Amino acid sequence: MNVVSPLIWARVLYRLGQFWRGLRATVTPEERQQVARVLPIAALPLFMEMPLDAQRHSLDVLERLWAAGRHHPDLAVAALLHDCGKVAAAQGGVQIGLWLRGPLVLAAALVPRMAHSWASPDPAHGWRYALYVQREHPAIGAAWAARAGCSPLSCWLIAQHQTPLPLVAGDDEARGLLAALQDADEGR
Repeated sequence: MNVVSPLIWARVLYRLGQFWRGLRATVTPEERQQVARVLPIAALPLFMEMPLDAQRHSLDVLERLWAAGRHHPDLAVAALLHDCGKVAAAQGGVQIGLWLRGPLVLAAALVPRMAHSWASPDPAHGWRYALYVQREHPAIGAAWAARAGCSPLSCWLIAQHQTPLPLVAGDDEARGLLAALQDADEGR
């Protein structure tokens, strides 16, 4: 029998809470102005193209970082854009909205090998492409952020934001910023 660890259940509960918060998501004009002050002008569309609930999540990540005293400018950019690569699914014709995102995240957490084998880089494969984008969005988002003029450190943070910290090579400052981003992304 396959037993699901308490850590997985904690992540499932966090994601369910994120789903409910996403249903009520709003972003104020003041918050949009704040985003415009943080991001390079060419990167602003990356944030604006994200669904409202993803924008809210990114702003919440930024707020958690600032509340913890983490005011590094590259970290702020990464907080706002860490999930922008998920927009690739919509560009491929598959919306990763609230109703699909939850099952994708749960599949990746509960049956990771199956989710990996189901994923397809071909947009014509619908939900299978959505699985692929869910898995690859850090690299996709980092490439888009680089093209939009974001710093190499911001792009590295975006690219690594889902990689377990022990597996990430980098200097102590970068790894410390990544740990802070990962904690804030997980709601800690």
